Amino acid sequence: MKRILYLVAICLMAIPYAQAQDSSSNQNTNFFNTNMDYAVQAQFSIGGSSPLGIPREIRKIKSFNPGFSFGLEANATKWIQENGKWGVRLGIRFEEKGMKTNAQVKNYLTEVVKDNSKVRGYYTGQVQTDVSNTYFTLPVLAVLQLSDKWNLYGGLYFSRLMDNTFDGYVSDGYLRQNTPTGTKISFEDGNQAAYDFSENVRKFQWGTQLGAEWKMNKHFKLLTDVTYGFNNILEKDFNSIDFSMHNIYLNVGFGYSF
Repeated sequence: MKRILYLVAICLMAIPYAQAQDSSSNQNTNFFNTNMDYAVQAQFSIGGSSPLGIPREIRKIKSFNPGFSFGLEANATKWIQENGKWGVRLGIRFEEKGMKTNAQVKNYLTEVVKDNSKVRGYYTGQVQTDVSNTYFTLPVLAVLQLSDKWNLYGGLYFSRLMDNTFDGYVSDGYLRQNTPTGTKISFEDGNQAAYDFSENVRKFQWGTQLGAEWKMNKHFKLLTDVTYGFNNILEKDFNSIDFSMHNIYLNVGFGYSF
């Protein structure tokens, strides 16, 4: 419920402001009501936190569930040419990014909790991962109007983490403590060991966003874009996973322009 309230709040804040700008456009001419478009939009996201390529430690992806990732955004586009061909778009977006995966791994570096103590080592067996993070995002985009119906947009986004989950468990395998040939700890016959790296999720994310939108009519539009995070979702000094993971998502949604 907390996340839903975050997402809804942005639209409630944006609508009165956009309506006020529209109603005053015939009375005063200024930067905020000349060659400006205001919009709110919602998106559904499919993707996950993934390394670039499949590391050799991950032998098989047994299941992948992107879950229900949702986002709401308010934005403003300033057209910088008289013909409105090029514009600059600034926005505010609350969004969720998450996934659940089950993988077969070999010599996978991790840290688990066994008998109330943390044990670090190289795991071979099944790994279940659950990621669910909420971000406050500021997109800064260039917009190209191809026609009366189509716009292309692209640029950068900057995200601040608001709520974070990165945890899971290992099962049906064994862990070699500290080194690939260290003491063997088995997890068989339904035994599991949990891990929780939620506190190690990076607070700041940035990346690129590229997409297109189609105007159905004066007010409604459909949109799709791809976002890719440049930096690892886990902190720089975190070393319990020995490969970098990036937020990679396909987003599909709709919007309303005032």
